[in-house]
Amino acid sequence: MSAPALLCIEFAARAEALAEVRAAVQRALSAQGLSARELAQLVLAIDEACANIIRHAYGDCGEGRIRLRIERRRGRLRFRLRDHAPPVDPGCVRARSPDACRPGGLGIHIIDETMDSWRLRPLKRHCGNVLTMMRHLHARTAP
Repeated sequence: MSAPALLCIEFAARAEALAEVRAAVQRALSAQGLSARELAQLVLAIDEACANIIRHAYGDCGEGRIRLRIERRRGRLRFRLRDHAPPVDPGCVRARSPDACRPGGLGIHIIDETMDSWRLRPLKRHCGNVLTMMRHLHARTAP
């Protein structure tokens, strides 16, 4: 059984939609007792995950939708991103070194640094992928 959603939105898989997604995530998480730094990190990680779906899964085609669901359960936040893009091989998704001297490509590194765990799962019976990211809350965090 799923926990009640702090946020459940669906949006166009377009870069132009990401400003409103960031604002919605900020609003949804602002009451969770996070520090300003933690909140900014989580918003950035979600933004990077969405940008990766748009750029790599959908291939910047401008078509498609993404659904984001955020839940809080048992002292952790769960972020679930669902797309309808062609299946992505999770074995091909790796962070590049942040020391590499070129723009872009830091999304997975940011997600690795921000989240406690994440898993990308291509859907076998349906077109699409599900990215689930988990972040444990500190003891000082409000319920």
